[in-house]
Order: sequence, then C-alpha cells, then structure tokens
Amino acid sequence: MVSAVVTAVVAASVVTTMAAVRLGLEGQDDAARATARIARAQARAADHLFRARMILEQEGTFCALWVPSEEFDASPTNAAEYDAIHREELRFWSFDPVAQAVVVERTANRDDRTQVALSTDWESLRDSLAAQGALERSVVIDGVSAAAFRASGFDPCSDRRMALSVELADEPEGGAYEVGGALEVLMEHPSCD
Repeated sequence: MVSAVVTAVVAASVVTTMAAVRLGLEGQDDAARATARIARAQARAADHLFRARMILEQEGTFCALWVPSEEFDASPTNAAEYDAIHREELRFWSFDPVAQAVVVERTANRDDRTQVALSTDWESLRDSLAAQGALERSVVIDGVSAAAFRASGFDPCSDRRMALSVELADEPEGGAYEVGGALEVLMEHPSCD
C-alpha cells in the first residue's frame, strides 16, 4: 500500500514537471516565431531603405519611400531621369488594422514612368491608385494589433530614418518592437533647398 502511494506521488510529480517543461518549450517556440517575423520585416525594411533615395512621408500608419529604379551613370539624360520621381519607384508602407498586417504596396505596372512632384500628397496618391486597382500589395508582417510610423518634425529633404513601432497580437504581453533604419545616404530631390 505504501509503495503504491509513493509511486502515485512520484508519477504525479513527473507529470507536473513534464507539463511545466512543455509550457516552457511552447513559450520559447512562440518567442522564436515572433523574433523570426520581426527579423523578416526588418530585412524587408532594410532592403528598401538601402535602395531608397528619400523618405517622402512618414506619419501615423503610413510611410512613402522613393526607391529609384535606374542606375546613375552621370549622363545628362540619366541625371534628369534619376532626379525625377516616377510612380513605379514608390513604395507605400502602411498598417492595415482589418488584416492586422503591415503591408507594402507598389504600382502593378512596373513601366509606369508618370512623374510625380515632391510636394504630392502621398497618402492621397496611394488611395487613388488603390481605388483604380493599380497597386499590388504584399504583407511585410502579419498578426499585428497596432503599428505606427513616427518621426518628429519630419522633412523629406532631411529625414534619413524610417521608424515603425509594432505590437504583435498573439503575444500575451503585447510584444512591442521597432522596425526600420536609416537611409545609407540622403540624396536630395532637386526641389530641396
């Protein structure tokens, strides 16, 4: 009888220990998945920022980047094209609360060389292109409960850093992270003084 009681106590402690280990491992898996999602988003941001010439707008849940498509070879023709913002060179980052995702959009027509002025209302342009079905969209990071781009005193002619704060929906503590980085070199648009 005593040995049966001792065996039951030992079995109960083994089961409890195994349950605690399982919960600990599940927590580590969740943390690893969150870290991988943030790392993928950071890599996407770094790629765009490495190639970007300018951060055109960064406010609230929206950011617009100018990512030139042509190589600069110093020829007069190329210099004029290089200094012009074309629709196909725009990348619109935004937080979509319905999809719970940070997305990036660009023109579906990769040959859209329509020039756009630096003074353009970028969010309105994005909305107009979206209404026309002229944008393609890809998810940068999903499972986001809140996200906001932040810049104090933003000026596209001088601001070199894109900063996006995100909170992941599936983390018990509401994990907050920052995605973004600085442009390699701010090459100003001719409209900048």
